[in-house]
Amino acid sequence: MHHFLPVPKQKRRWAGSLWVALLIFFSACQQDIATPLTQPYVSTAVPRPTVTPSPTPTDAPPPSSTPSITPLPTLSPDAITAQTAGDLDPALFLSGHQGPVYGVAVSADGRLIASASTDRRVRLFDGLNGDLLSVLEHHRNWVYCVAFSPDGTRLVSGGRDRTVQLWDTSTGERLIGSRTSGEVSQVAFSPDGSRFATVGYYSAIGNVWDTLTGAPLFELEGHRTRLRSVAYSPDGQWLATGDLNSLIILHDPQTGQIGLQLYQEGGQALSLAFSPDSAYLVVGTDRGEIRLWDVERQQIVAVWTAHSGEVWSLTYSPDGSLLISAGGDGAIRLWNTNTYERIRSLTAHGASVRSVAISADGTTLVSGGDDNRVIVWRIDH
Repeated sequence: MHHFLPVPKQKRRWAGSLWVALLIFFSACQQDIATPLTQPYVSTAVPRPTVTPSPTPTDAPPPSSTPSITPLPTLSPDAITAQTAGDLDPALFLSGHQGPVYGVAVSADGRLIASASTDRRVRLFDGLNGDLLSVLEHHRNWVYCVAFSPDGTRLVSGGRDRTVQLWDTSTGERLIGSRTSGEVSQVAFSPDGSRFATVGYYSAIGNVWDTLTGAPLFELEGHRTRLRSVAYSPDGQWLATGDLNSLIILHDPQTGQIGLQLYQEGGQALSLAFSPDSAYLVVGTDRGEIRLWDVERQQIVAVWTAHSGEVWSLTYSPDGSLLISAGGDGAIRLWNTNTYERIRSLTAHGASVRSVAISADGTTLVSGGDDNRVIVWRIDH
């Protein structure tokens, strides 16, 4: 027989308190397990792209906010459109570079033109008469790209030296320089001008920068191979990046979060451009093709061979009636966006055309190429 000794009252009170504490603890644990998380879990794993575009659009998180957009000049009566394209002719030939011109840009009103060259220099011209305003020297290797802020007060350049440089266009003064994760091959300003994005060779990560301070804001991730292209949608809803394996990612431009992934089989995504209404995204490839994506449906709606070489650059006319492409075959081609038919082919460069840009008022088209020249095109009445 087992004999149990009586427990003193003090110890009984202590044991009772211990059981009460244990009951409260286990009750709290059960409550925590049953309570949903207040913040959603975001996976850092990047899904592999599918081999073909998904026939059913996937849900995408809405962008965090819509930025204010800098008002652009109204369309000029002399604007380049599908109706006036037949009268488009060279107005200025700008020379002085000692190497191929890889990047060109034009201010919204057409009064400033910038060019970037393998001679390590950026040149700033008067867009009306072609006078050289400044030679911007700070890059230590080839300069691949340039872009004006929407208000024209800032110019960004990027190059093979893995830096971006920010310049004051009124004085030609260098304001800020920053190191990047790769050679900077393309740059794009947000519609409101508050930030700009860069992508480059030998890096799968892009960068977004503050225009005022030049400080890095966040990185653009999700790609598994080298980046080739970048573009903001005019409505400020998306920031697109394209890579060597044909994957295009649409990011939230405020955070860099991945929204949509568009995969086109075959061909590098060398150039990107959104239509003025942001409904379509065109992609130029190293196979000479242009592919037209319906952004909302996430489907390719048209594909055509535009050049016999790479499609290095794409831009829309401000009214949306023209798509303009620049190719490795030495041609600039103008396409009717209603029919996808070619309206004209411009061949004044006689060498690979690396970049094209058009002013927001529609009056000025600028191109740069391997002939070391910049050509300014306008409607000739």
